[in-house]
Parts: sequence; C-alpha cells; structure tokens
Amino acid sequence: MRAAESLKDSMEVSDSLLAELLGISEKTLSRAKKANASLDAVASDRLFRVARIAALARKSLESDKAALAWLKRPQAGLGGQTPVSLLTTSAGSVEVERLLLRIEYGVYS
Repeated sequence: MRAAESLKDSMEVSDSLLAELLGISEKTLSRAKKANASLDAVASDRLFRVARIAALARKSLESDKAALAWLKRPQAGLGGQTPVSLLTTSAGSVEVERLLLRIEYGVYS
C-alpha cells in the first residue's frame, strides 16, 4: 500500500481516482489502507503501469509540474481525452505512452 499512497501523492489524485486507476472500489482501497494490506496481482500490475506512465511523462515533459498538468488536461493527440482517464486500461495506457514518446522525440502531431 505504500507504493499506492506514494503514487497518489506524487500524482496529486484523489482516493477515488486512485481506486479507479487500480481497478478496485474505493471501499476496497480504504480497507487495504487500514489493514496495511498488499494489493492483489492485478491491482499491483495496474499500479506499476500508471507509475511507469507518470515517470515517462515527467521525463518527456522535463518537469513534475508540467507532467501532472499534462496528465490531467484533455489532449488533442488522444481525441480530447485526458491521459489519466485512459490509464484505466492497457490499450489506453499504450496510447498515452505513444503520445508521450512522440512528444519526447519531437514528433507531436
């Protein structure tokens, strides 16, 4: 749970959004926090995926503040959706990652 809390704090997201990103209910997240329990394999995988994309955003945009803002703002390259909203699925995460890599390498179009 420490990793999930750390991600929540670094991305400045609510418990409800963190739970959505991990694919669990807010109640399950709350119980896991109170019991200091480990996440199951699926939620842990999702946590890793979101953390990896957040790190890539920081690297590509060269700033924590810029990365946080970018993740929460609708992006034309994602059909007007916010990157963070797409991180709930594998396919969405791949699209966000591709866009970040295009930005990093100067191929944003």
